[in-house]
Amino acid sequence: MELIVITWILCALVMTDGCCVGRVGHGDSAACPRIISRVEWGARSPTEESTHLPDLLPMLFVHHSAMAECEDQESCSQAVRDIQDLHMDGNGWWDIGYSFLIGGDCNIYEGRGWNTQGAHTGGFNTEGYGVCFMGNFMDHNPSEGAIAAYHTLATCMVEEEKIVMKYQMYGHRQTKPPGGTECPGDVLYASIQEWEGWTEGNISEQKQ
Repeated sequence: MELIVITWILCALVMTDGCCVGRVGHGDSAACPRIISRVEWGARSPTEESTHLPDLLPMLFVHHSAMAECEDQESCSQAVRDIQDLHMDGNGWWDIGYSFLIGGDCNIYEGRGWNTQGAHTGGFNTEGYGVCFMGNFMDHNPSEGAIAAYHTLATCMVEEEKIVMKYQMYGHRQTKPPGGTECPGDVLYASIQEWEGWTEGNISEQKQ
């Protein structure tokens, strides 16, 4: 009972847009946020095994899904399933491409997850994790709570040594030739330039 009360107190202190975005020990350690597991959102099994990634990766990539936004765990779980279906059935990939996804409910959803190579940023999938905000952010930002969830996840990645402390963060469009993609949306892209780790420049010619 005491743990439940403490959790709700912590949640109330960091409540944003009606979302609890505090770090209350639901991840791999007390430093990490709660992450909705693949089992919880109803993931399909991958058709092949993905390559293992080491710790201390140098990069982090921000995306948007350019699909519908969601507002609660039920609708966001459906949105993740829709993205997985698109990636597997439409793109021919063996699983959802993103490492993690963030919904309008301010929850973080496990994609391919920790230490697993994704299919999110062509030429750079071995260099970092891809985090996708679910929705289309060409003309508006994700909610404050969803953005707070991203920052909590990024901090977790550093503290758990999944990425290096001085990581380089890029919007997806920075990894393609100019005009190659609108991802992560014009407004969100402008916002991430003020976030920890954002690195200026186009790195498309550095593709592995």
